[in-house]
Amino acid sequence: MRSRLSLAAALASLLAAAPAHASGIVERGLTAPSRALGHPIHYNLYLPAKSPPPGARWPVLYLLHGGGPGEADWLDAGGLAFTMDKAVASGALPPTVVVMPFAGDSWYVNNRDPGGAGAMETALTRDLVDAIDAKLPTADCRQGRAVAGLSTGGYGALLFAFDHPSLYGAAISLSGSISPPIGPQMKARLRRAERLYDGAFGRPFRFARFNAMNLFPRVPLLGVGLKPKPAVYLDAGDQDPSGIVQGTTELHLALLRRGVDSTLRIVGGRHEWALWKRELVPALAWLAPRLDATCGQPVAAAKTGDAD
Repeated sequence: MRSRLSLAAALASLLAAAPAHASGIVERGLTAPSRALGHPIHYNLYLPAKSPPPGARWPVLYLLHGGGPGEADWLDAGGLAFTMDKAVASGALPPTVVVMPFAGDSWYVNNRDPGGAGAMETALTRDLVDAIDAKLPTADCRQGRAVAGLSTGGYGALLFAFDHPSLYGAAISLSGSISPPIGPQMKARLRRAERLYDGAFGRPFRFARFNAMNLFPRVPLLGVGLKPKPAVYLDAGDQDPSGIVQGTTELHLALLRRGVDSTLRIVGGRHEWALWKRELVPALAWLAPRLDATCGQPVAAAKTGDAD
């Protein structure tokens, strides 16, 4: 625990002392085609200030919003560009692309019900990833790709990483909406679920569908066969609501029992942007050594011009 805290403290110190730096490029209102949805995916983009060297690629972080409007939350309320600029300038994080898709109140799951959000998980993990890799010099491998999110987006980030471990090498959940499966006898939870999940798991709420998309039953399947295990970072505030701390802690323990590289951080804070802006800093410190835009390939040695 001491090494994790010292790493976060070191990054915070670097960010505070970072000199003037070039600003990354923010592009808003972009779209990518989606076969899964039948309409474009809307997203915002953060690009590093400098292009990668010839032949090199950028790592990429897919950053998911919480419930509500969402699309520009990380840029406007979260100050994402400022945090990324300083992290890159300090050398604490390699120049990294950040993709911020808009998923509404979909809870990031596939929901083909009439009036539902559609196949959102498929759209964001297949169509958007393909579009970004075609558009930008991003690392086309799990080692160079990560997914993160807050609240409902924290759940979505873990769902994506658990369901698609060949796509994402690491996942970050900040105050993620993490809870165990619901049984038919859990009347109080069923009543809350009807209000909480925005119809993402059926309207009226269907606990069987919720359980089928739950994170906990997925943990024993991580690493089965030749599938890799994603590294996981779990963060929550001690005043987060609705059992978030309990669910996050229980998931961390389940991941450790499964042999997953899982880090847990419980800090003081409420379910609000003051917490998430602050906690993104240590999350990026954790992520940095787990990003490899070379996709594990050796870097070609520079030619010296000397004759053998």
